[in-house]
Amino acid sequence: ESKMKVKLVNSTSDAVDLLLFTKNTRLMNDDDSYSKISEWSEEKKQSELDYMLNTIRSSWEFIDYTFDVRDVSRGFTHQFVRTRQASYAQQSQRTVDMGGFSYYTPDRFYEPENEYQKLIYDQAMESINMNYQQLRELGIPAEDARGILPTNIHTNIVAKFNLRTLSEMAKSRLSPRAQGEYQQVFKLMVKEVVKIHPWAEPFLTPKEWSAPSMSKSLN
Repeated sequence: ESKMKVKLVNSTSDAVDLLLFTKNTRLMNDDDSYSKISEWSEEKKQSELDYMLNTIRSSWEFIDYTFDVRDVSRGFTHQFVRTRQASYAQQSQRTVDMGGFSYYTPDRFYEPENEYQKLIYDQAMESINMNYQQLRELGIPAEDARGILPTNIHTNIVAKFNLRTLSEMAKSRLSPRAQGEYQQVFKLMVKEVVKIHPWAEPFLTPKEWSAPSMSKSLN
């Protein structure tokens, strides 16, 4: 069973007003246009958000989300950090002693016909763990002993994305063809965003595999 945890630790507090303000900057010439937009009715704001779904996305880049992603594999984070329009901070294997590490097991190993294959997988992980700890006990520093650690060892990473980047990621990471762990993590990320910004759901749900939308709210 997966141990992964995803928590939204920070986000743009005035996201809706800032999104609408940056979108309407080219159309408004008032010194206090931000204040005027903040006073719009909920219905008017939602109407503008609906319109923005199919317009130029540059304004989406002003809205940020920071996630704490824990107990995911190093293999996953190798893919995760390929998204360039983002910021990352990851747990270090160079300084942290990884003795007694936990690891990610792909869903395929839990299928009944793969019971023996899972045994081989788990035995290999146990062997690596024991050898790693032995190297550390013999005086090998973590920065050198880490060379034998497996790709699927668990790690933690903090990542910040803007709304536009998350929307672009959704196109590939919510696809049924996406790698399992990445798909699971991204679904949890979207769930965390929608908890605080329900209006953002259609921004993060590609039409080709969207579920029936939840009722929208600007709360």
